[in-house]
Amino acid sequence: MLSDYKHRCHMPDAHYLLEQLTQDAIKAARVGQWDQVIALYDQRMAQLQIDHLSPGLTQTLLRLDQWLITRVQEVQAATQQNLFEIQDQRRKLEILKRQWGGHSTAQARHLLTI
Repeated sequence: MLSDYKHRCHMPDAHYLLEQLTQDAIKAARVGQWDQVIALYDQRMAQLQIDHLSPGLTQTLLRLDQWLITRVQEVQAATQQNLFEIQDQRRKLEILKRQWGGHSTAQARHLLTI
């Protein structure tokens, strides 16, 4: 895009690369490609030179990093909730399994309809 080109022309290539790697990591995070996020941040770390970052780029990267941190926390919370639900379902299935162990097949079918 032209605006990307104009933006790039006003910043050193290394700065553009750092911002682009971060933007790409965010795109990957939005679709749940966490291995890709890690790979992109690894690339960014290899390029990062703190003493050469402009204050503007530093603020941009911090803002983007904060978005990503928030997203990771949301995904972790959702995953934890799913694990709790799965554990609860397993407990219920174990109870049903024990109950069915003492019943005939016809009685088990009857329990399923309740």
